[in-house]
Amino acid sequence: MEQTIQILGGGYQFFSKLDMKSGFWQVPIKEEDKHKTAFITPDGLYEWNVLAQGLKNSPPSFQRLMLDLLSPCRQFALVYIDDIVIFSCTFEEHVKHLIQVLSILSSHNLQLNSSKCFILHRQIDYLSHTISQFGVKPNKEKIQAIMNLREPTTLAAANKFLGGMSWYRKFLPQFASVAAPIISVTNLTKPNRKKFVWGPPQRGAFLQLKQLLISQPLFLQFPNDDYPIILTTDASKVGLGGTLQQVINGETKNLYYHSQITSAIERRYDPIELEALAIWACFRRMRSYLLGRSIIIYTDHCPLCNMMNKSVKNRRVDRISMLLQEYNIEKIIHIKGQQNCLADYLSRNPIQSEPEEIFEEDYGISTLFNEEPPVLASVSVDTHPVIGAVVTRSMKKQYFQRTTELDKSSSSIVKEIDSSSLE
Repeated sequence: MEQTIQILGGGYQFFSKLDMKSGFWQVPIKEEDKHKTAFITPDGLYEWNVLAQGLKNSPPSFQRLMLDLLSPCRQFALVYIDDIVIFSCTFEEHVKHLIQVLSILSSHNLQLNSSKCFILHRQIDYLSHTISQFGVKPNKEKIQAIMNLREPTTLAAANKFLGGMSWYRKFLPQFASVAAPIISVTNLTKPNRKKFVWGPPQRGAFLQLKQLLISQPLFLQFPNDDYPIILTTDASKVGLGGTLQQVINGETKNLYYHSQITSAIERRYDPIELEALAIWACFRRMRSYLLGRSIIIYTDHCPLCNMMNKSVKNRRVDRISMLLQEYNIEKIIHIKGQQNCLADYLSRNPIQSEPEEIFEEDYGISTLFNEEPPVLASVSVDTHPVIGAVVTRSMKKQYFQRTTELDKSSSSIVKEIDSSSLE
C-alpha cells in the first residue's frame, strides 16, 4: 500500500479513478474448475459460474487478471483489485492515458460503475488517503467514521478503535504515548483477555486520540528525488523509533514517523545491537520511501557510524549491515542525544499491534455431530465430493471428548467384527 501511495506522489496534477461494476462477477470460471466452488443449500448443491466474493483465490486471481490486461499502461495506471487509478502530469497526457485504459477494458467486455468513477480530478481519495500533487493526508470520511465510534466497552471494540487509529499513526508522532493506556488493556495474552478493564486513563486516551485527529495538521509530503532522505533513529529497552525527513531549501519536510515495541528477546540486546535494530526496523517499514534514493542516517550511537564500511565485530550488527547493502546509504552521522529528540521520544513511547483473532468459532466442527447432510439428488457425489470445512483453530474440549467417545465406540465395533469373523 505504501508503495502505491508513493508512486502516486510523483508530482502528478491529474487523477482519474475507475471502479469495476461487480468486478468479480465479470470473470467466468472454467467448466472444469466450477466444482471447486460448490456449496450446500437446503435445495441441494450449487456451483459458481463466475468468480465469487468470499473465495480465497478470488482477490489474487482478479488482481492478476487486471495487471495482465493493463500491463501496457503500467507507467500511468495502478490497479488495486477492482479500483484503477490513472495519473498524469498534463491534461493532454491524461486524456490520452484515459482513452488507452478505457479501450483495453472495452475490448475485453469489462464494465465500469459510472457512479463511482471520478475523471480528471486534482486530488483523489485512494486507500483511505487523500492524494494530490502536494502530499498525502488522511481521508476525511475515514476520520469522521473514527470520530463517530462510541467509547469502547469490550476488548473487541477497543481493538477496533486502535486499529482505525493505527491506520494513520504515521501522521502522529505522539500517537504511541497517548494510546499507551489503551494498549496496556488490549495487548493481553489469550488467557487474560477476559480481564479487560476500561477506566478513566483509557477514557482520557480515547478522547485525546480523537482530538489529535481533528486538531493537528495531518499532512505528510512526498519525497523529492533531487534531495537526500534523512532517517533519524533511536532505540531504548522499551522500543525503537525513527523519523523520515527531507530538507529542501532550508525547510524540513516530514515524510514518515515510526515506532514499535521491543520483544522480550530484543530487550536483552546490547546497546549497539538495539540501535542497529532501530535502523533496520525503519528500513523495513519505510522501504518504499528509501529504496533507490540517497539516504543519510543520523544516530546518537557513535560506534554505528562505520557499520557499512567495516565489520563491527558483532554478529547481529554485521547481519543488519549486510541486509542494508541494497540501499544507497551515503553516510551515517553521529548526533548528540539532545539533538535526537523526536526519534528518542518515539523509541520511548512505542506502539505494538497484536494480530486479531479472526475465528472465534470452530467453524465446520458442529456439522460433524449434529445432523446428516441433506440428500443431494441433483449432483453426483462421485463427481463432486463434498469436503468439510478446514478447522482453523483447535477443537473445543467438548468436541474433543465427543470425538474420543466416537473413536472408542467404533474401535469396540471393529473388535466385535474381528472376533465374529474368527469364530
